[in-house]
Amino acid sequence: MKFDHIHIGEVIKDEVKRQGVSFASFGESIGIQRQNVNKKIFSQKSLNTDLLIEISEKLGCNFFDFFQSGEKCNQKGLHGEVRATLTVEFGEKKQDRAFRFLFGENDIQIVDNKINDNTGLK
Repeated sequence: MKFDHIHIGEVIKDEVKRQGVSFASFGESIGIQRQNVNKKIFSQKSLNTDLLIEISEKLGCNFFDFFQSGEKCNQKGLHGEVRATLTVEFGEKKQDRAFRFLFGENDIQIVDNKINDNTGLK
């Protein structure tokens, strides 16, 4: 079995950018302050497996696949993608959300990214 040597931090950074997630939001989602994301994630050639699992779950991308196939996230079996920005209202409170709908062979993946939250909603 052959494994590709990859820089997992750079792969994760590319995926965060591709999904349009801010580095601050990404860091917050995994419990790392924005100013530490580059040092603790993006500049690392390897990561703890528990952390890589958490990142994979948060971004909806199995980064472990990169070590064997080198394929990019969400591209295997991807048939289409739709992006939409919606304003979600809860009474008087409003929140903009960016959604990506990824259409695969047998499934639809929905990625929800918070854009603007000055409402206190989570």
